[in-house]
Amino acid sequence: MELRKCLISYPRSMSFTVLTVKLETSTRPGDFMDNATRLKKILERKEEEIAQLRVAKLFLETLFDGIDEEILVIGPDYTVLDANKVFLNRCGLSKSDIKGKKCYEINYNLHHPCKHEKNLCPLEKALKTKGRVEITHHYGEGKQQKEFMRIMYPVFFREGKPEYFIEISRDVTEYRTLIRRLQASEKKFRAILDTANDAILSVDSDNRIILFNNAAERIFGYKREEVLGKSLNMLVPPQYGDHRKYVRRFLRTKSSRLMGKTLSLTALRKSGEEFPIELGLSHFEMGGTITFTAIIRDVSVQRQLEKKLLRSERLAAVGQAVAHVAHEIKNPLMIIGGFSHQLKKSIDDAGALRKLDMIFDEVRRLEKLVRNLGDFTKEYRLVKRLSDINSVIRDVLRIMEEVYSEDKYRFEENLAEGLREIYCDPDKLKQVFMNIIANGIEAMEEGGRIIVSTADLGDAVEIRISDEGVGIEESKLLHIFEPFYTTREKGSGLGLSISYRIVEAHGGDIWAESRLGEGTTFVIRLPDR
Repeated sequence: MELRKCLISYPRSMSFTVLTVKLETSTRPGDFMDNATRLKKILERKEEEIAQLRVAKLFLETLFDGIDEEILVIGPDYTVLDANKVFLNRCGLSKSDIKGKKCYEINYNLHHPCKHEKNLCPLEKALKTKGRVEITHHYGEGKQQKEFMRIMYPVFFREGKPEYFIEISRDVTEYRTLIRRLQASEKKFRAILDTANDAILSVDSDNRIILFNNAAERIFGYKREEVLGKSLNMLVPPQYGDHRKYVRRFLRTKSSRLMGKTLSLTALRKSGEEFPIELGLSHFEMGGTITFTAIIRDVSVQRQLEKKLLRSERLAAVGQAVAHVAHEIKNPLMIIGGFSHQLKKSIDDAGALRKLDMIFDEVRRLEKLVRNLGDFTKEYRLVKRLSDINSVIRDVLRIMEEVYSEDKYRFEENLAEGLREIYCDPDKLKQVFMNIIANGIEAMEEGGRIIVSTADLGDAVEIRISDEGVGIEESKLLHIFEPFYTTREKGSGLGLSISYRIVEAHGGDIWAESRLGEGTTFVIRLPDR
């Protein structure tokens, strides 16, 4: 008996095995019965295989038509071999309508393969790459335009070439529209975020920074990439402790009295400088993840202005009292000085003359104090003109070298070349420079150097006057510009206060930097206008 297999093609490109049986004739009854029994078993086995194939075919057909995406089976010559119900229903076609048609005829009503730059042919690309291809095709125009993602798979390779292709298409119009809206919304959010004047930053429940806008970069001095993923503690002064415990408490209780309120705190710049801030806190939860967002305003300038305003108010109150006292003292001093002078002419006693000299010295000291009080209380009216600060400083140094001519004092200058001229009152500034230099010399009982330097900061000119004296304690440094505050036994406490007012009248700033045992530097910044 000879067995032979052959293939019969069915719709949907399914193949089945068909058995052909050739029986040799025999006159013996036993042989015939053996062949019949053998044939029966073969047929039963093949019927079982056919039943399994039918089940598999039904499963594949159900799967083919049950998938939500559109599916086409396409030959390498662009002929559509099959299509599932989703594709047919969308196009309003039947199986007979697509029989023998090309994919570009059915999809685009074209007479040639897709060549448009917006609708490249995925089959051509798959033929070249022999791999998976993904391309987006567009239908219609304007608001009616649809977008389809076409994924092409080459299958059933023979001699290295695919026999046909499976194309899966999905309408991604709504998805892509949502993506574009989300991108536009994110772009708008980023624009708002990065143009905000206040720092905006967010942290996750592990206290890691996940958002850091441009204003935050400017205020804190860090680049975004330096802080993302790092702990918030890098922006908080050490004395304020670990913020993670507050986060843990919030996660546990889901409430905080700090949320929604404006808080006045201190933050930490990259340079190590602590500065005052106002902070507003909020939070939101999504997908079980909590994010905390802080809007931070640098109020350093505001605090400085508040201090200046408070200082001005205090000075105004002190000035009124000082003006009255100076007026009341002036006349008695003149009388005391005049009578002392007359008495000196008529007394020969050496002891009495020494006492009169002491009276004269004290009267002169009080007269100087009264003059200083007058300078302190009067309103400064600057006579500004375009001036060379370097020349003003050189004039001051020549005078001071004459006054303090001892060898133990040295005056050095480090003046910027080509320093631009600024509008200022040079006479008033001379008073400031001389006062600061005199204070520096008094702080150097054993001698030392006075170093004056200048620099152009672009929108301002900076003057630094340094001494090598004993220095000023940090606690006292905060008060040196206050009226009547002095660290010297015979100081009036008005020199630096007057200097402060002159610099302030120029729209500038003045402050001191000092280290005990090393010396003090006064920094003056004057605007160019």
